[in-house]
Amino acid sequence: MKLRNIALIGFRATGKSTVGEILARRLCRGFIDMDRSLVREAGCDIAAWVEKNGWGSFRRAESGLLETLRLREALVVATGGGIVLDPQNRQALRKDFFTVWLKAPHHTIRARLHSDPQSTLSRPALSALPLAEEIEKLLAERHPLYSQLADMVIDTEGKPPVRIAEEIAEAFEPQMDADGRR
Repeated sequence: MKLRNIALIGFRATGKSTVGEILARRLCRGFIDMDRSLVREAGCDIAAWVEKNGWGSFRRAESGLLETLRLREALVVATGGGIVLDPQNRQALRKDFFTVWLKAPHHTIRARLHSDPQSTLSRPALSALPLAEEIEKLLAERHPLYSQLADMVIDTEGKPPVRIAEEIAEAFEPQMDADGRR
């Protein structure tokens, strides 16, 4: 039986990348940030990719990367916020990952996005709506998908990333036997 991977899902700015790095170190696992991997491979940020090739191209690449990662083991994976939109991605996450939904209220997400100078440059708008409306609309649309996939849900509001990683590790470790296998 292979070591089960951990996938962090959730909307933008909920802490997937930061928590993922800390969690991977804590569990002595590899860490993959899907957005960073895709950007590195493409040689441009997501905003430039989407402007040049469209969201469909990005989503196809994202799905291809998830297919590759599901075959590996002992990973912590920070997914992109839209990974849950594709039914095949949802199936892969359900089957091959311990999936943790990191969530935050829309006002917190908006504040985090505004405080991150790279956010505006590297993250393209997901709709033509103003940011606050976009966040509310997309959170409402994605909430059922995140909820459906989550083996564990953590509200990141007011919690330091280290504490969030500890909560995940504490929930995940009892599932493993002495060989680190599930």
